[in-house]
Amino acid sequence: MHFPNPAILNRLRFTLLVLFIFFWLYSGLALQAGAKADPRLAPDDKIDLPEQLGEIVYQTQPAASSRIYIIANGHRSAISGANAVKTLQAQVETFRIGEWLINQNRIEMLLPEGFFGEMGSTSTIDANKNLFDGQRLQDALADTSHFVNAELLLHENYGIGLEQVENRKLYHDVRDRLSSSLKPGARILLLNRELTYLQKLRTASILQSAPAVIETAYQQGRVAAPNAMLTIGLSHLEDIISFLEAGKIDITGLHTTNLVFPPQNTELELLKKQVGVTVIVPRILISSGFKVKKRT
Repeated sequence: MHFPNPAILNRLRFTLLVLFIFFWLYSGLALQAGAKADPRLAPDDKIDLPEQLGEIVYQTQPAASSRIYIIANGHRSAISGANAVKTLQAQVETFRIGEWLINQNRIEMLLPEGFFGEMGSTSTIDANKNLFDGQRLQDALADTSHFVNAELLLHENYGIGLEQVENRKLYHDVRDRLSSSLKPGARILLLNRELTYLQKLRTASILQSAPAVIETAYQQGRVAAPNAMLTIGLSHLEDIISFLEAGKIDITGLHTTNLVFPPQNTELELLKKQVGVTVIVPRILISSGFKVKKRT
């Protein structure tokens, strides 16, 4: 009987061992990649938002692998910090919608209007904590002794990370116009024209920044899937939906006595990068007269 050369057997064993290690590592990496790609979400046109929380008023690319959920919100006065009539209930419903999205679609990142900086995830996100009953949530959001809102409470209590999408200069330009309009002798008509242009530009900037912020967080492993929520004042929704329907940023230029505001016409990054968009309005804002637009 012929026996193989021991040296050949050793080389064969070594080769098999190398192949085993390779496939073991490959399988592990494949599992990790699969975990990162999850959750595999159902198309957003199949989601069933609880009626008492609000309404989905617009959607585009509902089956996209990267998604952003835009939640209209009510904010305290940018000048005085006071709550308007509907602000508190809008904040409560925004918080509940955020909880629902965390639970349903495992959203790990929130992009708030008017936020500057970064607040990373504070813990493993767990929407089942149910830390706030109705009254406790109302009391927390009604407290005007310090700054608090639905976004900060979602971060503090559910660990969701906060990321900046605001353009600081545009934000302060808008605040300057608002402050100027309250001064005696203010040229209200001119300030309003400038404010309208700057708000459109600010809204466009937020939309254009969002896809890159989401993708960066995903590539760095800070979120398990390239999805996020974005909270923004109800007054911005008309422009947001207009940009989405047009598929581009299209803003008419403005000439004033001392300033020239150039026209803006550019492709919308959300659509260019195939990010699915779902726009949600809290129930209190729907009942206050917001007109629902037909979904795409």
